[in-house]
Amino acid sequence: MKINLGVVGAGIASKELHLPALRNLSELFTVVAVNSRTRKKAEEFAGIVGGDVRVFDSYEEMLSSDLVDAVVLAVPISLNPKMIMAARRANKPVICEKPVAASVKEAVPLLRLPGNSPVYIAENYRHIEVYEKAAELLKEDRIGKPLAFSWIKWVDFGQDNKYVQTKWRQTPEHVGGFISDGGVHDVAAIRKILGDVEEVSGFSKKSLDYLGAENCVVFNMTLECEMIGNYSVVYGAPASLNRFEIVGTDGLMLVDKDGATIEIFGADRKKIFVNKTDGFIEEFKDFYNVVKGEKNSLGTIGEALSDLATIEAGLISAREKRVVAVDSLLEES
Repeated sequence: MKINLGVVGAGIASKELHLPALRNLSELFTVVAVNSRTRKKAEEFAGIVGGDVRVFDSYEEMLSSDLVDAVVLAVPISLNPKMIMAARRANKPVICEKPVAASVKEAVPLLRLPGNSPVYIAENYRHIEVYEKAAELLKEDRIGKPLAFSWIKWVDFGQDNKYVQTKWRQTPEHVGGFISDGGVHDVAAIRKILGDVEEVSGFSKKSLDYLGAENCVVFNMTLECEMIGNYSVVYGAPASLNRFEIVGTDGLMLVDKDGATIEIFGADRKKIFVNKTDGFIEEFKDFYNVVKGEKNSLGTIGEALSDLATIEAGLISAREKRVVAVDSLLEES
């Protein structure tokens, strides 16, 4: 049975990330409604979808409509908590873009929402096959006992980049701007492959005003599995680089998301190819199954909160010059 979706927010994520995935899942979903900041943007999105798509002038009006079975939120990050709460009050299942909130403090109350309708935080990296395969290979001891990791990422966001041009990203209310907006993806992958992060020691720098907040960070981490690692990212770099390596007692693993490959260097050198995916089709499939009654394990508020808390711990560490335990942020909230 198809789910009739109401889309909230008619920007980049809805048009370029969600809609193509939903078109591939036409047997599961039908987009029947849209609401956006302006009616003009909503009408433009309805035209792109095609067919009979109703434009709602308010989110509340959409939630109260029997036309809509579930809602998709792709709105400024700071709006996520109150819009998730409104969906729960209306007993409408909701799938919401990440990060779950602008800060850990604002996200924690979502763990105590009354009601039972599904809330699914759409972290597509938890569904990308190359990361699933890397986790599987580590469990098979393909490089022995994991010891450490290094993830170096340079992102060539110039002033004309479409994400940089988003007004709410230019004056971000969410912690660290792009560091949390993009960083929760990478933390989700780290946690999927290696497990939870315990502590972060961070350094940060703001070197480009047009990016709105810190754009360079180095986060040193200790993990619950007793590994240590380093996550370094620069937004606004002159060129792109994305290199994620894991070293173990018997070898080294290079995980390449962009090439959808995993290289193992050890007694035997091997290159493994997997299906290249951005994870959006998979996350919407999973959301469908959750709405139909299956357990939500990959899109929970708790998982999204742990991603965000890891990033925020690093930013606090950089600001206060101390090591920050990730769990301490959840306890304080």
